[in-house]
Amino acid sequence: MHHSPFSRRVATVAAGALLGLAALTGLSVGTANAAPVRGNTAWSVLLCKFSDQAVEQQTPTWFSQYLTPAGSGMGGLADYWSAVSNGRVSLAGSQVRGWYGMNVTLAQSRAPGYTRWQRIQDCVGAAQAGGYTVPAGNRVVAVINGQVDSGSAGGEVLLDPLAWNVAFAAHEMGHGYGLGHSFSDDPTYRNVSWAQIGEYDNPWDLMSAMNVYTSASANFGASPPGLNGYQLDRMGWLGRDRIATVGADGATSRTYTLAPLGQNATPGIQLLRIPFDPADLNHYYTVEYRGKSGLDAGIPNDIVLTTEVKNGTSYLLRTRGGNRDPVQTLAANGVTLRVNSLGTTASVSVTTAMPRRCVQGFVWREARRGDIVCVTGATRAQARADNAVRATRWVPGAYGPHTCRNGFVWREAFRGDDVCVTGAVRSQARFDNAQARNRANPARLAYGPNTCKPGFVWREADQTDYVCVPGATRSQTRADNAVAFSRWVVGPYGPHTCLNGFVWREAFPGDDVCVTGAIRSQSAYDNSQNVNRLATP
Repeated sequence: MHHSPFSRRVATVAAGALLGLAALTGLSVGTANAAPVRGNTAWSVLLCKFSDQAVEQQTPTWFSQYLTPAGSGMGGLADYWSAVSNGRVSLAGSQVRGWYGMNVTLAQSRAPGYTRWQRIQDCVGAAQAGGYTVPAGNRVVAVINGQVDSGSAGGEVLLDPLAWNVAFAAHEMGHGYGLGHSFSDDPTYRNVSWAQIGEYDNPWDLMSAMNVYTSASANFGASPPGLNGYQLDRMGWLGRDRIATVGADGATSRTYTLAPLGQNATPGIQLLRIPFDPADLNHYYTVEYRGKSGLDAGIPNDIVLTTEVKNGTSYLLRTRGGNRDPVQTLAANGVTLRVNSLGTTASVSVTTAMPRRCVQGFVWREARRGDIVCVTGATRAQARADNAVRATRWVPGAYGPHTCRNGFVWREAFRGDDVCVTGAVRSQARFDNAQARNRANPARLAYGPNTCKPGFVWREADQTDYVCVPGATRSQTRADNAVAFSRWVVGPYGPHTCLNGFVWREAFPGDDVCVTGAIRSQSAYDNSQNVNRLATP
């Protein structure tokens, strides 16, 4: 169960109102369950009255406009999720039913020990008695007409009249999509007594609950900002071309131009991922630029934000004391960062030590100062031992004063390396040199929250297709994409009707690349298996 703290920034929200859409389960996605999160999400919104409360505060039409695509263009939840996901999530298929009369009074529902689950089932039962059964795959939102409770239980949702605004609903839906709360790194901040230290302390991010900067929606109260970069990356709503992993190309220093996050009309990189921990490639910094426009119209000003991601949670880096402003410079964990300028885009300079680090399980050989060839710990220990006794293995001879004693050869780990070692050690040095590129620069192996298990790679049917598949499947996907135009004809399904013998792949809603029936079936299967193929489900 997830709750949202009351915000000083949302004056329109009554204190104590909690919208608990957190337990929304799964995603009902058009043609296939694409992953991480993509496609259509259907809700059954049930409007229910207590037996002693006749009031209907809002009409079914109002709830349809608030919670379903019937309100598209009116500033409700359908508009928010379409905007924040860049069109990758829809609430299509949702429906509102009621008002239905329940067989309990408001006082009975408020009685000690009466659970949220019971309240939800009172509403579900009233709907069934009224002739409506929730379709399989739909999630339930039970709306009640008296102030009792709001939240979730058993995968279903309860909303009382204090919970009806976009900011509350969007936050709790975020939990339904698998998002956790966002934090700051401030050890002195506690939003409410029951919260963790730093919890809810990123007001630029939806998942800091009601401690967020908001703007006014046209019809449904406070509207929240967008998601932070880590959350968008986790949802698969940032294309691969919008993310740069610092150091992955071997560069240790670079200046980046960042487009505003969530403002997709501006081309370019929207998120920097800066890995710094070879032992945990899911421990890294993110850097994003937030512009005061669109979903972020309520933020105070344009700003660059840096977060630390660890254990699947993002922590906004704040300065200590004073206004606790987000940091604009950083020097930690082998990373330095400086914000140069803000405007239509932001300029950020970053240096990183990761390209010179070894991947987990290897260390620098250090056969001499500056020898950063990555080897096993045992090999480094051998190099040190050989160095320590090198003088004892040299004799004057055919190769000068550093001719090796019988049974030894020069190590040749680098040009001019005349330390005498066994033949096996020299062979090991040559092998290690040949493997150097494969063992160095952990940054090139940092893929973020949708990293696949070994043996799988992203399918990459488009820029945000992060479904994990075998390498052969990705190759097939690229081949099918490459000949897409040759398989389209004008026909009953428009200009992208498939040639005879082919069908739309439908790896995600709208995927009209034409493939064989077997490949479409494979795509649907791969979608269903994705959660089992993620390195960190």
